[in-house]
Amino acid sequence: MTGNSDSYETSERSLAGIELLKMMNPEDLAVVERACQWEHHKPGSWLLERGQEISHVYFVIEGTVRVLNYSSSGRVLRFASVGPGGLLGELSAMDGLPRSATVVADRPSYMAKYPAEEFRNLVVTVPEFASALIRRMAEIIRGFDEQIINLSGLTASQRVCLHLLRLAEPDPVSPNSWLVYPLPTQAVLAGDAGTTRETVARVFGRLTEKGLIHRKERSLYIHDRQSLENMAVRQAAENLLTGKP
Repeated sequence: MTGNSDSYETSERSLAGIELLKMMNPEDLAVVERACQWEHHKPGSWLLERGQEISHVYFVIEGTVRVLNYSSSGRVLRFASVGPGGLLGELSAMDGLPRSATVVADRPSYMAKYPAEEFRNLVVTVPEFASALIRRMAEIIRGFDEQIINLSGLTASQRVCLHLLRLAEPDPVSPNSWLVYPLPTQAVLAGDAGTTRETVARVFGRLTEKGLIHRKERSLYIHDRQSLENMAVRQAAENLLTGKP
């Protein structure tokens, strides 16, 4: 089920910010831009669906999208977020097989849809583009390897703590404090950590009771980063949930 998209003639039709295309000269980049279909997608709309037998790629100009897949039990897992400058759908474009994941717009997003045959032609005719694409795919493989290790070697509580640490940045107002802003919904955090929304809620509750974090509107403040780091690498996170010493 693909969400609706709207086209706006007034939007800038430029691929200058796409990471994989930065090595191209302006004339060649203009050729790629002319081959694109330009689309706006509302939050919650589906750009791609797993199993679809279509193979165009999307360049992300503005906004953020979620790349989703499903566990054997049917639970949705969130594998990645892709923001401005990113690329979607390259696997199906290269091998012609059905889509391997579902992609949903997280925020209002402006996309450039590029035909698969044109994408494959870039790989063949522009060696610098092919090299950049290979590096990107290597990064994706390494990322999946890390996810597999985390899912098999860490408890769900530890994964939630670890993900909060990845999102946290130094609080510009309070020294020795860290901030997650904007704080994703519990459903999104659960997908990122490979767990359930209920588990995320329990972890937040325990961390709040211990005075390690507090939430205010769309912000989450981390008061003791070292304790949170310990929980991300030890069984202490599970003990925190169960009330064990």
